[in-house]
Amino acid sequence: MLRRLPLALLLTLATPALALAADEFPRGPGFYYSLPKLILVLVVYFAWIGTCRWVSQDSKAQQVETFITWNTVMAGCGLLGLVVVWLLPWFFVSYPALLALYLTPALLYVSLRNKLVPDEEKVLTERHLKGLVEHYLKLRMRVKEKGGGEVVAGPTVRFISKTGRGDAAASVARAAKSRGYRAATEMVYDAIRLRATDIHMEPTRDEMSVRFRIDGILTPAQPFSRQMGDGVVNIFKVICNMDITEKRKAQDGSCSAEVDDRMVDFRVATAGSVAGEKLVMRILDKGKQMVSFEKLGMEGKLREQVQQLVTQPHGMFLVCGPTGAGKSTTLYACLNEIDRFQKNVITVENPVEMQIDNVTQIEVNPKAGKTFASELRSILRQDPDVILIGEIRDQETAEIACQAAQTGHMVFSTVHANDTCTALTRLIDLGVQSFTVASAITAILGQRLARILCPHCKVKYKPNADMLRKANLPADKIKFFYRPPDPSERREGAGEDGEAGPGAGCPHCGGTGYRGRTGVFELLVVTDKMKDMIREDPNPNTIRQEAVKNGMKHLQEDGLRNVIEGKTSIQELLRVCK
Repeated sequence: MLRRLPLALLLTLATPALALAADEFPRGPGFYYSLPKLILVLVVYFAWIGTCRWVSQDSKAQQVETFITWNTVMAGCGLLGLVVVWLLPWFFVSYPALLALYLTPALLYVSLRNKLVPDEEKVLTERHLKGLVEHYLKLRMRVKEKGGGEVVAGPTVRFISKTGRGDAAASVARAAKSRGYRAATEMVYDAIRLRATDIHMEPTRDEMSVRFRIDGILTPAQPFSRQMGDGVVNIFKVICNMDITEKRKAQDGSCSAEVDDRMVDFRVATAGSVAGEKLVMRILDKGKQMVSFEKLGMEGKLREQVQQLVTQPHGMFLVCGPTGAGKSTTLYACLNEIDRFQKNVITVENPVEMQIDNVTQIEVNPKAGKTFASELRSILRQDPDVILIGEIRDQETAEIACQAAQTGHMVFSTVHANDTCTALTRLIDLGVQSFTVASAITAILGQRLARILCPHCKVKYKPNADMLRKANLPADKIKFFYRPPDPSERREGAGEDGEAGPGAGCPHCGGTGYRGRTGVFELLVVTDKMKDMIREDPNPNTIRQEAVKNGMKHLQEDGLRNVIEGKTSIQELLRVCK
């Protein structure tokens, strides 16, 4: 009924115009309507219809709990504005009232949703408006030069060297004069705007290919010519204080950049190949907000368990998973649950990815002799209550971490392992005694990141009964699953509610069918019986069977919850939980 309402209103407004054809209709000379005034009203009317549709879709996508109220407010204010225009004979009074009744709730909603989303997803900001101008009008904003002339303004990216020497500013100034500096800033700006976490520059015979890792998947970007690409690589090597004459040995460095008034850090690594020098940049956006367990995608019961574990006075809480699984983000969420005003919290990271209030954060620098092990020995003399170790990768770090957990400290860390049970044996493989591991470990959280289906273009379909049966899901209760649109589907393909949707040409997800990622978790809580098993015979299969008896859900089980809720697809779950 609500969807027919705009058409009904338009017909109602047009009814007097239709009556012009009747001779008995009382009218004066000329037209009954002022055509310019009618056009102005119709512009606001169609803008109101589009805004209502956007608020309805966006409030669901951003999980704004009061979306029904916002729909009601938007519809009610618009209807009231149309009534005011219809009843009041003074257009200079009624039209501003119509604009106010349309814009006020819309701007209030924008203000609310901008507080809930990252900077790159905020709307009606200077950055968003510039992006619209560049996208639709293909224009670049012009700024005044000191000499009085006009130049086209490039991306607002200002690189900052982190060499630690006095000539850091000179390095950036020298790079800024190099050919290809504008191309380098545009590439970085596009990567950050598209929410990329990594930039890959890979040389081929004829060109330098560029790929962005977005939501965990490498996506092709605009390539450079070979000469331009080599110049861009040299620019980043100069800024990061690398040797530009050495193109065969692997090198690494770091730098920062001020992008749209916020700081972003980069880890840069180069390696020689048969085709030339390859460069990879990891983007560490410090402007991101502090995350919580709820935003990570943890369901209620699991969230309560983890909150109880991380607030214990001592022990070791490990997070495991492959590279890029979001382990560091989960550790920051753990620190967010701790009272950092009453506890001394110290972190040792490589690098520091997010600034946290009331936390002493130390960055590892192996070139300067600052390793995880050496820094751990130092901070244990600083009376810490909570210690966060960025990664356990060697025997010395593992042993010191286990000893700290046994001497009254709460230790958080990560380890590279495929699942929670393998993480236990990983510590033993590093050289830590099994009885030490059994006494120190409190719990291990395994995780993956699954892409979230775009709410604007995901497609509803009936799942196969055999597949449901194999997954132990009730076929009679599960009616629909969701999937991304096929490339062959047109822009007007089936959408979230089974009606016309953006399909493969969706501007919200770039045609991928996914936007953003959520966590898939499994939690192993080490019980007394498991500690005995670890001391006597640390067999991963035996420990896994005991954990399942105690209620542990595998990654696939937690992922099926997201599939049933329509957050992700079964294909995406199978991809990340192999």
